[in-house]
Amino acid sequence: MNKLKKALALVATLAIASTAFYACGNSSSTANSTAESKAESSAAEESKAEESAAEESKAEESTAEESKEENAGGGENKVPETGDKLSILCWTGDDVEKMIENFTGANEQYKDKVQYVNVGSKGQEAREQYANYFAGGEDADLFVLEADWILDYINNDEYTAPLSDLGFAASDFDGCYPYTVSIGTDNNGVLKAASWQATPGGYVYRTDLAEEYLGAKTPDEMQEFVKDWDTFTATAKKLQDDGHKIAMADTLGGMWQVWQYNRTKAWLDGDKLVIDDYCKEYAELAKQYYENGYVTKEDQWSDGWYAIGQDDSTMGYFFCTWCLGSGSMLSNAEGGEGGKTFGKYNITAGPSGWAWGGSWLALSPKCDNGEIAHDFVKYFTVDESTAKDYALFKSEFVNNPKAMKAIVDEGSNKNDLLGGQDQFSVLYEAASKIDMDGKITAYDSQIKDAFNTVVSKYAKGEIASYDDMITEFKKEAAKIEGITVE
Repeated sequence: MNKLKKALALVATLAIASTAFYACGNSSSTANSTAESKAESSAAEESKAEESAAEESKAEESTAEESKEENAGGGENKVPETGDKLSILCWTGDDVEKMIENFTGANEQYKDKVQYVNVGSKGQEAREQYANYFAGGEDADLFVLEADWILDYINNDEYTAPLSDLGFAASDFDGCYPYTVSIGTDNNGVLKAASWQATPGGYVYRTDLAEEYLGAKTPDEMQEFVKDWDTFTATAKKLQDDGHKIAMADTLGGMWQVWQYNRTKAWLDGDKLVIDDYCKEYAELAKQYYENGYVTKEDQWSDGWYAIGQDDSTMGYFFCTWCLGSGSMLSNAEGGEGGKTFGKYNITAGPSGWAWGGSWLALSPKCDNGEIAHDFVKYFTVDESTAKDYALFKSEFVNNPKAMKAIVDEGSNKNDLLGGQDQFSVLYEAASKIDMDGKITAYDSQIKDAFNTVVSKYAKGEIASYDDMITEFKKEAAKIEGITVE
């Protein structure tokens, strides 16, 4: 600002000098000409000064922005520095191991000082086993939480500590997608967890089969066949009517991820279970798809779920961002590099916008590696440049709109699993529309599991009617401690 004041003072001085010079002149044409020349010169200098002031102001704003990023988490770090290694707990190493590789590669001083600790084999197991792990004497610094049960942990001070303990302010996360910050904030308004990813999803389809059976040669052309659920269903019917024994959807579980996101109500109103018309719509659609071969008979997460990606029994999958990187679900479905369908998939927006889950880093009250913990969280959730680096490193849709916009504009992401297509360009707009406010509860994973179980039975004909299905759902939901079923 001092430079700006000096520049403006120069402008004022030049203007005064010009006026004084003109006032002291005579009435001859020569004098007038000289005055005009001086005035023009003064105006030119004034213009240059204004431009210089504007440039310096812009430079100062840029410097301030950079300084803000550099100083993120610059508050007092209250976490002790007495541990040997930073331990990061999760139920899978798919993300954490890649994060550690990227982080330590950029920070040599932390090489061999960060480790992944496995707890459980899937999210729901981790939810149950974290508590037991924390009760013991094992090391715990940071741990990963999942959207379906994050509220259980961030609202329990015995399990999670505020990120402010690492020196962060809530404003440090202003560059993240707002919904991720909202979900990571406890009932008292305290930020307890930060996510490194945003999780919009789309429809990932076989390019060779789409061209052969539908004549769709590009993602834009394919989108016309899947642009809404009525069209998606019509396309599924066309494939069957034409004699192609191929399903449009991978699994009922995959379809459910799209539908459950677009449900407008939470599963609980207070502590009471909410069953609305949306539940019936999905159950009837699932039954229609299962009976007519519009969806495969495989279960999500089974070996068969991956196998159908290569045996031509499905046109595509409902996958979100974290399903599309190295070592991901799509990679497994293609058989890995060199697999039968490696690189034979593309992605479109699909029948509706949606998002699937997401993961958050939380701070354990037992953390004894404050400096590394701070730097790890900052690297993946605050710093735009390192977030961008990780996005390109793992083909991960990171939790930083500016970083993602830069990648899309540059065209710097080429996903080999998608034949070189940039999935970020397809999903970038959808990410900005993700809204989970008021739609998640602490019991979502248990309620969803119970609902999906009965829907699957209904679709397979094991339950005779929708009413019978709801009766069984209520029976199972009533077993969940903490909710009321009427």
